[in-house]
Amino acid sequence: MKKVNYGNTVLNFSLPTCFRCMEIGIKEEKPLESYEEAFFHTIENPIGENSFSEWITHFKKVLIIVPDITRYAAVDKLLPLLYRRYLENKEVSVLFALGNHRKHNESEKMSILTEPIYKKIPSFDHDCFSESTLTFLGRTKSGIPVYLNSMFLQADCVIVFGSINFHYLAGFGGGRKAIIPGIAGYETIIGVHRKVFKEKGKHDLAKSGILHGNPMHEEIMSGINLIEKPIFLINTVTEDDRIVAIFAGNLEKAHSFGCNWYVNRYGVPVKKKADVVIVSAGGYPNDINFIQTHKAIEHVVQGIKKGGWMIVIGACKDGIGHDNFIEFFEYGTSEEMEEVVRKSDKVYSQTAYATKLKAEYCRIILVSELSESLVFKMGLIPKRNIDEAIASVDDGMEKDCYLVYDGSKTLLIFHGGQDGM
Repeated sequence: MKKVNYGNTVLNFSLPTCFRCMEIGIKEEKPLESYEEAFFHTIENPIGENSFSEWITHFKKVLIIVPDITRYAAVDKLLPLLYRRYLENKEVSVLFALGNHRKHNESEKMSILTEPIYKKIPSFDHDCFSESTLTFLGRTKSGIPVYLNSMFLQADCVIVFGSINFHYLAGFGGGRKAIIPGIAGYETIIGVHRKVFKEKGKHDLAKSGILHGNPMHEEIMSGINLIEKPIFLINTVTEDDRIVAIFAGNLEKAHSFGCNWYVNRYGVPVKKKADVVIVSAGGYPNDINFIQTHKAIEHVVQGIKKGGWMIVIGACKDGIGHDNFIEFFEYGTSEEMEEVVRKSDKVYSQTAYATKLKAEYCRIILVSELSESLVFKMGLIPKRNIDEAIASVDDGMEKDCYLVYDGSKTLLIFHGGQDGM
């Protein structure tokens, strides 16, 4: 009997005897025994930068950029340590890297920073639409205008917090993404997201687990190279709010090092593509809505044959994830959708397009609480339970099958020939 997480529950099921199954479990890293000791050791021995104690001595006015409530980076654990040891005599402010996300409420800000830090340090939400709080820096190599929050330019130096994870367009989250799109103007945000397109179709390297050659990543770095401001990066890797790794130092070098570490732990090479992939998004909150559940689809698609079957287990109890998301599926093919998404000023249109591409590549069954009509409209096949989903795939013939227990952070990597994904 197999078990997978689904929302706040666990689903039990059996696989047909004709399925040759390889189980790919959660790659849990042990939390750091003493994150305080590890943190100070890391920032005093950073990658590509002077020790933090030496670096910070040159500056008085310090801006700290932290992720918003959707991206846990253990700021609540590390920022109080940083402040007490190095920053109490500095002029410090915090900027939440919202990108184009909604603003925080006060309790959310407090939960990110801790109550003592929140009451002691002035903090501000970034607003990507507020022209009066943005400064134009120049253009990227391809001509995208770069607007950043003016607080960034008014500080003597900037400390950037982030969390490393896989990102379906930029390769990895964390690092440079706290700046672009985190504190960028909306025109800049949309511009870098559009770089995932080639002259026709999506760029082959604009996908999870790839930095080198990734067009969105390279466009972000082109924009960041316009900045003449000392930046110190603090990146974390967390599991269940526990810190398992910390990387610090130069924005580009430390982030790249951390991404290599991450893919070596959470990337799973597969020697061949399977006929069937069964993947759980990992349960709540990773399957809270479809846009979040899509990450699991993205992470396992490299491990499935073209025309194969993917069974996705994600409750999606809060629905799709955005009121207008489903409108992008009015178009019959990915080619028709692409023309609209290229011009769209909605970032989530990229997720719709990515879903459409995968639904054309393989047959995707979604076990969820979404209505059948919504699932069909996305080009997916709705099923209410996992047994029904498996039965619809089982024709009595032998099949290679991968069972992925936590698709939210497990990336299947296939290095064989290209077949469209």
